[in-house]
Amino acid sequence: MTKQMLVLELRCPQCGAALTEGARVHLDGHVRRTHQQGAISLSAVFGDYGVETDLALEEGDVVDLSCPKCEASLMLPLACKICGAAMASLDIAKGGYLEFCSRRGCKAHALGGTGNIDDMMSLMNRMFETPYD
Repeated sequence: MTKQMLVLELRCPQCGAALTEGARVHLDGHVRRTHQQGAISLSAVFGDYGVETDLALEEGDVVDLSCPKCEASLMLPLACKICGAAMASLDIAKGGYLEFCSRRGCKAHALGGTGNIDDMMSLMNRMFETPYD
């Protein structure tokens, strides 16, 4: 059995700009510990926690993320249930949203929608392009 990869097509929740290019999500970041600012590229493959950046990022660093197109903050007023850092959010192009922790090394993330299980199954079917929607 082959493992199917789910590449998330993500958009800015403020301006709607597409932020996924290929298998990467391009964002701007501000590292709280060092006050560095610069580009951050996250893997768009669901379950892959790869990060590419020229910033000096250490395990445990918290990064405030923003849209590189409109500069709007992607941060939420919600704390991660695992580590307590702020959560960030991006819209999924096919509906719903992705919330993820802003702390380097924390794997907390969640797909969200309307809270209705049928809507979530429909979103998953659209993302995997299955005929069951």
